[in-house]
Amino acid sequence: MLKFFINDHLELRLENKKTNIYVNNKLFIKCKYLLINISKEEMDSLDEINSIDDAFLKLKRNNDFSGGMVSNISPKVQFWGHCSNLQAWSENNYNSCLIHSNLAFPLLKKLTEVGDLRAKKVFKEEIAKRFENGHLGPIQFLLYNNYLDFLNKGELECLFEQASPILIKNVLDQLKRLVISSLVNYKTIRDLIDLILFIDLKFNKTLLFEIFKLFPKRYKEQFGKFILLHLNYKEFNNYKIPYGKFYYYFEQFITFLYVNYPYFNTLVKFLDSGYYNSSYSLDERLAYGAETYK
Repeated sequence: MLKFFINDHLELRLENKKTNIYVNNKLFIKCKYLLINISKEEMDSLDEINSIDDAFLKLKRNNDFSGGMVSNISPKVQFWGHCSNLQAWSENNYNSCLIHSNLAFPLLKKLTEVGDLRAKKVFKEEIAKRFENGHLGPIQFLLYNNYLDFLNKGELECLFEQASPILIKNVLDQLKRLVISSLVNYKTIRDLIDLILFIDLKFNKTLLFEIFKLFPKRYKEQFGKFILLHLNYKEFNNYKIPYGKFYYYFEQFITFLYVNYPYFNTLVKFLDSGYYNSSYSLDERLAYGAETYK
């Protein structure tokens, strides 16, 4: 068995040909993949790369993994590669851009819990930094795994004030490209809308409204119909968002379209006639479960 000590709390061990990460002598996680040995040609193509997450997504999207997601090298070489990555991460003050976010943040959280003072100091800073960068992959990871819950109310307000313009721009840029072929890109469009919905509903924001206002006029009607139909059949069980809060939000969005964009009136009236089995109108559902969320 090989061991490599990163610091007083963190070490790696090669056990049964697998690299395992230990925190305070307890198994934390088994390393699943390693991003190393990127060729010079691949590095030259990685423009606007700010983190391992960006490099991973770009190489994966372009199928340029001649040296990326490694599975064909020996366990010992992979072990030393993981050691090198985590040592660099530690020596650079736990910079979350240097390892994948789905390892960086759980590991920072665990180190904070076991008393690593440096991890405790940078944990919130790293959450804010990665969110403010505006890159959607890390943002989704932080949101859906509830890492923003570690920030207090004041920190959250400051974070959204700084990050919202960048986030809106990034989501808008992607949606403008995708909505041209909405049937082909349905899942990606839906995932982007759900990301914004999650922020709006959990943190009482109106990012979806802002994105819609900025959407190109020639695609507005198509995009609006997509949102309305998606919202009409949306369930938020996995996000633990109360139904009343969601339906009140839907009512707000319907009213927003009805008042500002008359060409949605026919569809809005149709959707307002009932949900799912048409046993309740939107007004009835609002009165039943959403009034407290105003």
